[in-house]
Amino acid sequence: MLRNDKISQTHDYLAPLTRDSRHPVVDWRAIMTDAEQTLFGVLDKELDKRGYKPRDVKVKPISSGGANYTSKLFLVDVTTPKENLKLFAKVAIIAGQLRQTMSADWLFATERLTYTKIAKFYEDLQEKYNLSGEVKLKFPKFYGCNDEYGKETVIMENLVASGYKPFNRLKSIDWQHASAAVEYLAKFHALSFALARDIPEEFKELSDLKYEIGSQQSDDEITKSVWEKIIKGAIAVVKEEHKSRVISYFQNMPKFNTYNKPIGKPVLSHGDFRVSNLLFKAEVSGISFYVT
Repeated sequence: MLRNDKISQTHDYLAPLTRDSRHPVVDWRAIMTDAEQTLFGVLDKELDKRGYKPRDVKVKPISSGGANYTSKLFLVDVTTPKENLKLFAKVAIIAGQLRQTMSADWLFATERLTYTKIAKFYEDLQEKYNLSGEVKLKFPKFYGCNDEYGKETVIMENLVASGYKPFNRLKSIDWQHASAAVEYLAKFHALSFALARDIPEEFKELSDLKYEIGSQQSDDEITKSVWEKIIKGAIAVVKEEHKSRVISYFQNMPKFNTYNKPIGKPVLSHGDFRVSNLLFKAEVSGISFYVT
């Protein structure tokens, strides 16, 4: 697996670059990684669009500790006369055969679709029905994206700067956090029902994506190799008397999309609703929650 290396330094970047006779000109792009150059390009476009000029932009690469291996992660601080922003950014780094095996094109496209379209639909529906702030489904504020192949980028608010933090993915989740997560998921599905009722043509277009990953054509040899590794790992840790049952299950298990098909009315589902993608914050009223 590709993993994000933890880098401690912060790059300070002023755009556009200016010449000062007292100091030599430093082209920061010359010492940036490809992911950083991509990020600054998207930041320039999106911050210009919102009128954040003049500005000082500081970017710090961070590590997820192995929880993320498709993208390079960054914290971004933007200082302007208008306001100061605390942002979080992801820039794609997955490439080659692994990108194909993980259906990364689909994953990045779905992420963009969620923040540029679905979140807007859901926010409009909640406003339409006058839902109060404490019961609304919350989305991180979205600042922009890039859909260029191999440089896919998403920029949103930095929730950690507001006190949110992930649950330890290596520990079993407790009831307080699990119940908050299920409540959030229930709201997500409820809004899907509302979208299907109020804007059926849009729901139809979105729901046509529901089996895309499970129906994609895959390289049989690559798929076989991946599954052989997964199966060997599973068999290695089970008791001897259970090994034959585990092997039998893997030999006869249904295709992935069998588990994605709705029993009744379909909903737009998250698709990767696991602890690594959940952020929590303890408040007086209980646990506040975000999904990324």
